Amino acid sequence: EEACNLCGICLSECPFMEMPDDLAGEEMGKMIETKQSDVAINNCASCGYCNVICPTDSNPFDLIREIKLKHNAEAGTGGLFLISEDVPFNLFSMALDYETEEKEKGIKKYTDPPKSADMFYAGCALPHLFPDLAKTSLLERFPIVGGMKYCCGGYVLDSFGEEEAKIRGKDLLMKLKDLGVKRFITLCPGCDLLIGGVYPKLIEGFDIETKTFTDYFIERHRSGELELENRINKRIAFHDPCPWRGLDSKIYESPREFLRTIGVEVVEMEHNRENSLCCGFPPAPNVPPPLSEEIAARRVSEAKEQEVEAIAVNCVGCLNLSPKAAEMEIDTFHVIELAQMAIGETPAHRINETLGNIMGVVMKKMGENPNIMTDRYVARDGKIQRL
Repeated sequence: EEACNLCGICLSECPFMEMPDDLAGEEMGKMIETKQSDVAINNCASCGYCNVICPTDSNPFDLIREIKLKHNAEAGTGGLFLISEDVPFNLFSMALDYETEEKEKGIKKYTDPPKSADMFYAGCALPHLFPDLAKTSLLERFPIVGGMKYCCGGYVLDSFGEEEAKIRGKDLLMKLKDLGVKRFITLCPGCDLLIGGVYPKLIEGFDIETKTFTDYFIERHRSGELELENRINKRIAFHDPCPWRGLDSKIYESPREFLRTIGVEVVEMEHNRENSLCCGFPPAPNVPPPLSEEIAARRVSEAKEQEVEAIAVNCVGCLNLSPKAAEMEIDTFHVIELAQMAIGETPAHRINETLGNIMGVVMKKMGENPNIMTDRYVARDGKIQRL
């Protein structure tokens, strides 16, 4: 509030808001004075890009988050992205309506793993939405833990604030200690942020070490344990995920190094690393599908300008780019799929099919249960409650 000069760049250059310069400055002044903003509540996707582009380092997203948290505490938030068994209809539970038996088999395995000091941490999105990515010998060395039971709690921090996140983080830490976990190889950027960045600052004794899966692959390759014989001779742009903005900048180099190791010509889009644009798949239910598609198209266009053959991502949410990329004759791969190809495996690569299934089941459930989009939830003392 002391540093902001009301230039409005944070809102005018936000891909989700794009307010006119004069109105953007006025809106920031209003937010600072009143701690209220319908614009922030209805349009912000929590990607954090505004903090990066602010010319005075005022961290406007901190203010926007404060406004959103105040609103959520009073009016609640939608349940679609609340990854909790206390919410009857969320994106992850609804995704179990197709390929149910196979998914439930994997989730049962991931929620009841054998004790181990080292584990792969799949989070919740991969087991529920894209379980194919875990079907590889690359992830056989350690047990995999994940599913809603072991969700990192990113949705709690975004929707309900630090105090509720502390409760979630302490509960998660207790579960992990019971499993004997000391080190995680993370498969999700959001989990990188929570477990490697946020919880150690919020919770005394939260000491789970983290390593990204690309760092893990690189280390195994250098030690001679992982042979990467099949060269991936493709020109590929790597898309940086939004959660990494909150971590040390060195995290951006690992996927690029791994891709180059397997033969990829890594190409940079105009917006990259901490300046990356969001993929359009926000952790918020307030962004309408047309806007999400527009954001995805804009991001893919940056890749198209670089004449790439494919886009590589390491976040299952960022696979949201795939349909628009396909329209522009660009393929989209999760980095794990490219790693599979490098060791001679054939990935399922059913991204667009899976996204279509997800959208289909969500629309079906919304038709059967109209209250899915109108029900509101709050978090109180660690419990998600319907208003």
